[in-house]
Amino acid sequence: MIEETATVVAATPDHIWVEARARSACSSCGTQDSCATSSVSKLFGMRRQQLRLPNQFSSSVGEQVIIGVEDQVMVTASLAAYILPVVLMLGAAIIADVQGMSDKQQAGIALLGLLLGLLGAGMLTSNRRMNRYFQPQLLRKITPHSLPLSLKGRGEQDFITGDTP
Repeated sequence: MIEETATVVAATPDHIWVEARARSACSSCGTQDSCATSSVSKLFGMRRQQLRLPNQFSSSVGEQVIIGVEDQVMVTASLAAYILPVVLMLGAAIIADVQGMSDKQQAGIALLGLLLGLLGAGMLTSNRRMNRYFQPQLLRKITPHSLPLSLKGRGEQDFITGDTP
């Protein structure tokens, strides 16, 4: 399961709207100071995404929650977004070549195959039934951690009672 922290920005008894920041891979890379891709990423900034989810934990505005997507959902979405258009483009180009078309015609047919693949991927992922499949799940609330009563360490004084170990 792929998990992400999100903030509740609106809430009703039935649904919450959460906002998660989309981070680029450049934010965790060690060479981001000397990389042109990192500079472009900083130029466009961070995108904010808002999602509507069922309010199963009675969350309220301002709370932090964990949302998640199953690994298989990510694989399916990746295949639809990347593999389907490329396969249709290559298939269209091969068919155009077998038919004996000119290079310009083959390029045009390949482009048409790519566009049909992108359209097909969009239709597949926007289908109402599949929309529920791709929908992230609300996993849990993030609760603030309470401080321990005793902050004793080696040779330190107990802050609660004033005793030494």
